Amino acid sequence: MSQIERDFMRQVDDLILSATPEVLAKLGQIDQKAQMSGQTFYDVYSALSDEDKRQIIILKKD
Repeated sequence: MSQIERDFMRQVDDLILSATPEVLAKLGQIDQKAQMSGQTFYDVYSALSDEDKRQIIILKKD
């Protein structure tokens, strides 16, 4: 695993650990999608559009 991949995973982990209930609900939806597709959570999260990621970050700030 490259340093970039480790850094990305650390950022996503930090997002999860500091998430509000609203963000956790959205991340839960992403997790369900990952489980149903057989992909990792990180793969599905990284494939989100920039707009979807922006919405998650906006929810986190509220």
